[in-house]
Formats: sequence, structure tokens, C-alpha cells
Amino acid sequence: MSPTAQEACAIVSQIRFQEQQTLWTKEYEDSLLTEHVDVFPGMMFSLAKERMEKSKLWQIVKRMPKGALLHCHLEAMVDLDWALEEAFSTEGICVIADGAITTEQQRRKTGFSFTYSKTAKDDDSMWTDEYTANTPIPINAAATSFPYGGRAGFIEWIRSRVTITKSEHLSHHEGPNEVWRKFMSCFPILGSLIYYEPIFRKFVRKMCKQLLDDGVYYVDMRSAFYTPYRSVGEENWDEGWFNMLADMEEEIIDFKKSEEGKDFWGARMIWTTIRQFDKKQVVESESSSYHAAMSLHYCVSLTEIPQA
Repeated sequence: MSPTAQEACAIVSQIRFQEQQTLWTKEYEDSLLTEHVDVFPGMMFSLAKERMEKSKLWQIVKRMPKGALLHCHLEAMVDLDWALEEAFSTEGICVIADGAITTEQQRRKTGFSFTYSKTAKDDDSMWTDEYTANTPIPINAAATSFPYGGRAGFIEWIRSRVTITKSEHLSHHEGPNEVWRKFMSCFPILGSLIYYEPIFRKFVRKMCKQLLDDGVYYVDMRSAFYTPYRSVGEENWDEGWFNMLADMEEEIIDFKKSEEGKDFWGARMIWTTIRQFDKKQVVESESSSYHAAMSLHYCVSLTEIPQA
């Protein structure tokens, strides 16, 4: 390292050592922190996050240039509030569920997703026992009629289904597999929210802008390509993901040409598959990724997502 880098390393190392002795103990002297919890190195992230964000070390990390984001699940990059507002204002966006959602247990566990429909009716409701599974309900009607707080409550319910909540972080008694099941259930819901062309194009553009604002000039994105994609105005899913990748490529190129995106270097998509799939599904996924790579300018590589 250069002399300047060596000096910076020594300073940061000293700050890190100091905060290990002070910030991560119950006896921390800073009067700004008054919570009464046991504090220790390696404590649960949901409990440590607020304290961590007040540290000197975190302020240093925030200012460091990231360059590239090394592990980026595409569906996990969604700004939920923004995406829902787009869904509320996009014609034909609906919610469908595997069955009626009337109890607390059903709100926590019943499968649901977002879709597009030209014929959905406002007078149906998934919040009653009369709901027929997989009947599309216009998202605005579903949100307005949500029995626990209307639209605001609906948004918070969606949030609880696509994030690991604070209570779920602490539910050790349910075992490690339960939180993995919740984690994996988030991606299809978020994917269904953005994998409709009018929303997807805006999402890609917004994601690139947010990355650039955060000091990330190049990104490797990954997706399991499990949630189907739908082109604008089409009630049927696309047969593959060629249109999705082409739309993504167009939006990234346009962003790089724009004044706000002129410093953005670009992006690459990593095509992933899931080990839990059977051999036929894995082979079909690999074949799809190969044809996508041949059809587009993207470098699409195949990897696997392990299962807990």
C-alpha cells in the first residue's frame, strides 16, 4: 500500500478496535444510546442495526467507493413503496391468491402474487370466504377493501410478506428452516410485482440511478428466472425471458446515454437455477440461459442457489 493508504488503514483499525471496546458493550458511555439490551459482538442484525449506524466505522464505510455490487438478487433490489405506487397507477394490475384470506394465519401464509388482467372485477374480494382461488382482484380495490387499515394497512401487509420482520428475526424456536422458507417466499411476490413490462422498464431505470447515486458504477445482477415475465398489454405470460432481457438491455443502454447516467459503466445478468429443481428443470434452465446469451449482448452465466 502507499504511505497514505497505510496511514488510513491504521486510523480505521484503531477506530474499529476502540468501538469494539465501547460501542459493543452494555457499558457504552455515549448518552445517545439508552436502550436496555444486551450488546455483544455478533449480536442479531435486527437488534444491532440502529447502534451500528451510529458508529464512526459505519460513517467511514458509507463514504468509501463501492465500485461494484458483488451479490445482487434482482428481486431484492425493489423499492417496495415505489413499486406499489407504480402498481396502483398502472392499468390492469391485480392481486391473486391461492385462497380466501380472512384470518391472521392466512394473512401470514396464504400464497399470493401480482398479475395483469383486462377483465378483473372490483366487486370480488379475497378478504371474504366467498373468494375463489386465483381470481384476479384489481389492486386498488383489494387495497381499499383491506379490512385492517385500508390502503395503508394493505401496504404494510405486503411489506410483512416480502421482508423478514423483527419478530421473525427473533423466532428461534421455529428453527432455522422456517426463516429460510420465509426468505424464499419473498422473491416470487416481488418478482410478480415488477415483471410486467411497463413497471419493469421503470424499475430497471430507477435501480441503475439508485446504484449510481450510491457509488456503484457496475453491477452483476442475478435471478433464478422462476417468475414469468409479461409484455405490455398481454394477458398471457411470455414463453421465456427473451423480452425481459431485451427490455432490460434497452433501459440500461438508454440510462448510460442519458445525462444522469453518463457515469454508469453497465451491468451483467447472472442466470441462476435452484438445486431443489429436478434434473429436467435444471437442464431446461441451462438451455434457456444459453439461448438468451446467444440472442442478446448480455453475458449470461449459470450458477446455482443452494437450499437450506
